[in-house]
Amino acid sequence: MTAGCGLLATVTPDTPARAMGLTFFAGIGTGGLLLPAATVLTIISPDEVIATITAATVSIRLVGASIGYSVYFNVLENKLATLLPTDVATAVAEAGLAESQIPDFLGAFLGSNSTALAGYNTTILYAAEMGLKTAYTAAFKTVYLVAIAFGIPAVICCLFLGDIRKYMVDRIAVDIH
Repeated sequence: MTAGCGLLATVTPDTPARAMGLTFFAGIGTGGLLLPAATVLTIISPDEVIATITAATVSIRLVGASIGYSVYFNVLENKLATLLPTDVATAVAEAGLAESQIPDFLGAFLGSNSTALAGYNTTILYAAEMGLKTAYTAAFKTVYLVAIAFGIPAVICCLFLGDIRKYMVDRIAVDIH
């Protein structure tokens, strides 16, 4: 998961196939992280508390996911707040929009005012879209780098997990027919 999410930081607007492939591997890594942990916990727990352990596992995953989502969302929002105006302004200035028109254009473009945007030519609008993609790419790159910061300690902790072979017995806790 850490490697897949970290490699997503290499995605650019010109590499959509890379984005799809790395998203697949990040997803496989996420499942590869969550499912074995739940399995190990149910294997090593006493039969009478399997349901409690399973519920606790799901609860912990949801709390962790909520914390992670909050962190990632705030990183993305803060990065976009600084990047969107500057990247779009730079792109439209390079496309030939007069400097005096940039504040009005940014207000219309970032506010999705299609009526005001109708007054600009397609070259300016295309440049603004490219600036938007550049800003989002850079903002998501930061999110993926933060994911690495969460993932590396998790990987290190996994290196210290004990051997559960002594709990692997040919006993069935609940036989469902």
